[in-house]
Amino acid sequence: MIKRDILCEHDYLHIPIIPGGKRNDMQIWAGGELVRSFCLALTDEGGEYFYLKVSQHKDKTLTLLVADPEGITETALNRIVSGGKASSLHPLYPNLYREPLRPLYHFSSKRGWLNDPNGLFYKDGLYHMYYQHNPLGTPHGSVNICWGHAISKDLLHWEEKDDAILPWRRDWSIASGSAVVDTENRAGYGKDAIIAAFTALGTQNIKNGRDYPSGGQFLAASTDGGYTFYLFSHEATVPTQSGYGWRDPRLFRYDDHYVMAVYETDENNRNCVSFYVSDNFHDWKLTSRNDDLYECPDIFPLTVEGTDEVKWVLYGADCMARVGDFDGYHFTESGQFNPLDYGNASYAGQTWSHQPEGKRIHISWVRGMGGTGEDLGYENMPFSQCMTIPCEITLRKGRDGLRVCRAPIQQIEQLRQELLFENNFQQTAETSIEIVTPAQYVIDLSSCTDMLSIRVGAHTIHYQASERKLLFENGRSVLLDRESLQFTVLIDTTTVELCFEDSVTASYAMSSEHMSLIIKGSCTVSCQCYQMKNIWEQ
Repeated sequence: MIKRDILCEHDYLHIPIIPGGKRNDMQIWAGGELVRSFCLALTDEGGEYFYLKVSQHKDKTLTLLVADPEGITETALNRIVSGGKASSLHPLYPNLYREPLRPLYHFSSKRGWLNDPNGLFYKDGLYHMYYQHNPLGTPHGSVNICWGHAISKDLLHWEEKDDAILPWRRDWSIASGSAVVDTENRAGYGKDAIIAAFTALGTQNIKNGRDYPSGGQFLAASTDGGYTFYLFSHEATVPTQSGYGWRDPRLFRYDDHYVMAVYETDENNRNCVSFYVSDNFHDWKLTSRNDDLYECPDIFPLTVEGTDEVKWVLYGADCMARVGDFDGYHFTESGQFNPLDYGNASYAGQTWSHQPEGKRIHISWVRGMGGTGEDLGYENMPFSQCMTIPCEITLRKGRDGLRVCRAPIQQIEQLRQELLFENNFQQTAETSIEIVTPAQYVIDLSSCTDMLSIRVGAHTIHYQASERKLLFENGRSVLLDRESLQFTVLIDTTTVELCFEDSVTASYAMSSEHMSLIIKGSCTVSCQCYQMKNIWEQ
């Protein structure tokens, strides 16, 4: 056993960690009580500093303890320091937001692992985004997972805040969920309190631990605008049904009651989404189930463009959107469905609640690919993973019927800087477009006489000009409306996002050294390339 007493003179502890290193179980004791426990890769030398908020223990002495250390000595604990907030001006974080693999205009966390966006809502001019966060390590590992938190005024520039919802048991993680504004004080925590719903999910990687099941759906309230939350109860508001996989509650309002859509597995171990209703956020009743939906459900109404017809859109983590009708208790599919994104990296997306002007803005985790071990493409970085560019969801009638469409928000053009180059030419074979990072490409392919292909890194998208049809490597296809093939390409340090006809997106994760953009086939090419701003530069 190794341990150290440390006086918390400031709001944060700064802890040296080796990304991807051997993890130890570190406990934090205050006044003889165990207050936090983490699984983290402490190191005697080198590494990167990560931070932990301990302001509630300021001016008190904490005991740091590792009961069964592996690969470390007391030196690792002695390197932990009490200090102020992590920023690029902090001497322990000299390269913050300047790391080699840092996305330059996609949101990524200062430190640690990031995945599913959670609890998205808009209030008082701010977009709030919570997310799955391991603040003390770069793998997910089912350890230390809490709700990270960031805010934005424009969906482009983000300010990371302190983690908002933390585990209160060492064998649980705070899994995915959602949030709404309680405009009528239904829950009893005051008008406009923020109500969050999430799953307490068992963690598997605490040393000498075991596999814990879902602890059920918990609710928490915030009375300070979403910065701190308090549990309704330490017992699940909606307890787990024994043996069922059960997680990712999505709250929304329908007329005079609230609905919770939750991913479950039924008695036959089939994936489904279940709907519960409540008048007060405390008492919930199961009303219906729909088959064949896996993880992170989201559901909302959209008006079909150019009409007064309103339909409901339901999708899960794989972004396969279903169109149908919802009466507040049951969702009835119409048989129409299509992917929100046709690439392979967009996962577990969610839309903002209380979005102005009735729009539906969607963001998802860019699930990293191509890395070794658990880093998923961010090897040796003190952070891992990023989000997509926020996109608007619309519902349109096209040549292939009713289609759920997705396109980057128009504000993205505010990040354009200088026009780096502009090319217009006729090609009969193959052209490789110069890659610049970060950049936005605006491309128009016209006078296409045969099958074209667009190759982005290792991924190929085909365009059948005679039918105006896009064919993706995962077997999905979509019919386009315009005579020429018009699309944009957003390239950042670790991501490539294409959008065709302002309605069809395809997102991919790849490292910059593997990025390429090749157009093959006979056509007239018009290409503009714009430098994009770095959102982290002050």
